[in-house]
Amino acid sequence: MEFTYGQREEFQRLFVLRRRRQLILAVILVPAIVVALVLRDRGDVALLGLPPSLWGPAFFVLFVSALLFSLWNWRCPACDRYLGKSISPRYCPKCGVALHSGI
Repeated sequence: MEFTYGQREEFQRLFVLRRRRQLILAVILVPAIVVALVLRDRGDVALLGLPPSLWGPAFFVLFVSALLFSLWNWRCPACDRYLGKSISPRYCPKCGVALHSGI
């Protein structure tokens, strides 16, 4: 499908927003993973007021929420299909629309 110049610009603008949200999610999730790994062996320390018995469920909810957010967010602005595992694809793997300006 052919898109107008204005549509392509809008797709690229929306991709930048979606990519930024993915990066923010990674900045939040990576420290949470590190904390989970460090505290995994220390079963007697409360974290942010949570007793050790709630750590597992809290981290599980965090990871499931992050996964669902990524599945919703990381979509092509043109065809609304999943963009894959790359954090900065040049083109949509499904419809081929350019996701970066100047391409």
